[in-house]
Amino acid sequence: RLFLLLLLPILTLAAGGCSSTKLTEKWRAEGAEAPRAKKVLLLSLIKDPATRAYFEEHFVAEAKEKGIEVIPSHRLAPNATDMDEEEEVRRLVEESGADGVLVAQLKGVEKKHKFVPSRLDWYPDNYYYSGFYDYYYRSYRGIYRPGYIGSDDYFKMQFRYFSPRTEKMLWAGNVQTKNPRSIAGTIRQIADEVLDSLKGSGLI
Repeated sequence: RLFLLLLLPILTLAAGGCSSTKLTEKWRAEGAEAPRAKKVLLLSLIKDPATRAYFEEHFVAEAKEKGIEVIPSHRLAPNATDMDEEEEVRRLVEESGADGVLVAQLKGVEKKHKFVPSRLDWYPDNYYYSGFYDYYYRSYRGIYRPGYIGSDDYFKMQFRYFSPRTEKMLWAGNVQTKNPRSIAGTIRQIADEVLDSLKGSGLI
């Protein structure tokens, strides 16, 4: 279960970090006129059946909350080998009745290191000292924060949207999540970014 195996170690390491998901790149085909799709087929290129089903179901759940009908491909073709040949994929698309196809692909996890420098903060405690000892022990309190080397983890996926009628790519987007904390939550954040962009592009 590659998707889960990649994410689980990150969730442990990133417990103290800030999680955020964003669309880092997007592209829309110029001059390609296409009606808004009423039904989108989600094809996720994940070979493990359980991981694929987990990803697609959470993606679909987010789409449903947005009022967008997305069909998870695993319900029609549970095994990745069911989509090895072009004829099988064509049959799957026709069977789904979808007028839009969204292909999702895991691109991996990138770790970026960073150095946080040390700092020293001073806070005045008492201005009314009578001499050296009062000054030394009571007047100021110093808080020292040592420097350290930290890291951020970036979980990356790419999405490509096609028209089944023309077989042309109409939209493409790359998504990354910084320090993901929840697998289900991360999937829904990703779905939110992708679906909002597709809707804003007039495709769904």
